[in-house]
Amino acid sequence: MSQAAESIRTALGVNPASSRCPTIPFPIIDSDEGPLHFQEYLVKRRTEPIVRGIRFAGVESTRPAPGVLEAIASADRIIVCPSNPLISIGPILAVPHVRDQLRAHKEKVFAVCPIVGGKSLKGPSDKMLAQLGHQSTALGVAKLYADFTGTFVIDPTDKSQSAAISALGMK
Repeated sequence: MSQAAESIRTALGVNPASSRCPTIPFPIIDSDEGPLHFQEYLVKRRTEPIVRGIRFAGVESTRPAPGVLEAIASADRIIVCPSNPLISIGPILAVPHVRDQLRAHKEKVFAVCPIVGGKSLKGPSDKMLAQLGHQSTALGVAKLYADFTGTFVIDPTDKSQSAAISALGMK
């Protein structure tokens, strides 16, 4: 995988980042069957093991790619797409200084909820949230994002949660 990525990087003329974070074993799913690489959990085991925790191996030694923090600071808007808050958005937020920079510019951060009517738009987000003790709802995701998101976009199906989401300090 790393050879393929290097080949693509070279062909596109992209300069390597100053620090690297391994993609294997990143993220690690701590399950009722022991630690599993995310792909093993998702593909091989088809999300059958119960999730007890999620770790991002090696993230503490990473740094944001050059220009990332500056891009956040100078952006007119920052959109957090409707993806799994734990294993898609979580690794980005775990990179040192990224979440802090988003917090500093919270009013410009818009997040789109990946849960509609208590179900994932795609993948095991709802199941993982519930297994880790979070609500598998728009409000549950909003609670995970409240410290760095100024505007939280939900589906009309979840309109009844609007007041509780607003109470978290989000539009």
